[in-house]
Amino acid sequence: MKIDFPYPGYERVAPVEVPDANLMGVYAPRAVGQVNEEDVLARGFSEPIGAPRLREAVKPTDRVLILVDDGTRGTPVPRLLKRVAGELWAAGVLDKQIALLTAQGTHREMREAELQQKLGDFYGRFEVHQHHWLDESNLREFGHTKDGTRVTAHRLLAEANFVIGLGSIVPHRVKGFSGGAKIAFPGVAGREMQGRNQWEASLRMSETVMGVADNPMRLRMEEAARIVGLIYIANLVSDYEGKIVGCFVGDPVEAHRAGCKLSREINAVTMPRRADIVLIDSYPADRDFWQSAKGFYSGTMAVRDGGSLIVVAPNPEGVADNHPNVLEIGYRPHAEIVRMVEAGEVEDVVGAAILADVAQIVDRADCVMVSPGVTREETERLGFRYAATAEEALRMASEKQGDRAMLAVLRHGGHILPLIAGKAA
Repeated sequence: MKIDFPYPGYERVAPVEVPDANLMGVYAPRAVGQVNEEDVLARGFSEPIGAPRLREAVKPTDRVLILVDDGTRGTPVPRLLKRVAGELWAAGVLDKQIALLTAQGTHREMREAELQQKLGDFYGRFEVHQHHWLDESNLREFGHTKDGTRVTAHRLLAEANFVIGLGSIVPHRVKGFSGGAKIAFPGVAGREMQGRNQWEASLRMSETVMGVADNPMRLRMEEAARIVGLIYIANLVSDYEGKIVGCFVGDPVEAHRAGCKLSREINAVTMPRRADIVLIDSYPADRDFWQSAKGFYSGTMAVRDGGSLIVVAPNPEGVADNHPNVLEIGYRPHAEIVRMVEAGEVEDVVGAAILADVAQIVDRADCVMVSPGVTREETERLGFRYAATAEEALRMASEKQGDRAMLAVLRHGGHILPLIAGKAA
């Protein structure tokens, strides 16, 4: 069977032939068929969950701050902004009372062309700010969570009367699912919450976090989001083909949990058992390795211990310019990274957390990466074997696992949630 990679940015990744006798299956998130997206959006905004309709919740005098995700996320923000703005205008809120804040967490600043694409017709209509997680001059301290974590976030949260978060809901390695309070933490957070949640998740296996909405990291950030004043969300769930199949509006926790149920139905796939070899792309999380590591996080849930995991991703921006210590430290056994962090030897704990996540995978599986944007030296420094093509990677894996090894192909590695039949999930 011919396996191709028909996604934007994957043009330099050639297809690969997989012997039918070795193919366990091709797994992908679900496509739901025909759907009227405008009806889905209209129903979401007219039937909010756990909160009044937006036009009733906001006051005409409110200063409204809208948090939007950045260019690494596929949320069709203009379609949400059209609905949000309509509700705000119906409440008597003027354009000059509305500001947008991009919630990129620790990602790089968005370029002007990226902002234009992200905001569509709303680019230039409202005041726009970008979050910089290390810029202390734009951060404010809001207090502490019950477990003592210091809560710092962008100052505009304190200056607004009404804060709305826009985003999408897909399975996530650190937060269980994206969306909800994640738009605030880590979206517009300072260093402490970024490091605390990322590091705590890196001490757990993917299987115990991905697709699990009520996990300690999620609950902590929801508490912090309440502290900084996140009042309302509008989150989308899309299917394999990118169609909007769910719109969840209202309370940042109640609406989010309803969306998580649908996201799980769309993105979860059930395999009969773990495969000897897993071939997975990282679409649509593939700008750099920081994003495409999602392919490893999902893939490790599908491959057996000692098996081979092949991740294919273009990574046009390389490894992780936003966290240079990822390459500076490189692969170390998980226990060694934990020791370094606990000894205070690592300043950027967020970068170390990603290395710890990856180390858990490398320590239990043979990992091969195919990425035109990452060099052989960088690939090997991360702990992976390098392959120039998917065909070469499959040959390397087959040599290691044997001619009778069974292969599973996983699509949309940035969103897919692999489950094993008969195992608790």
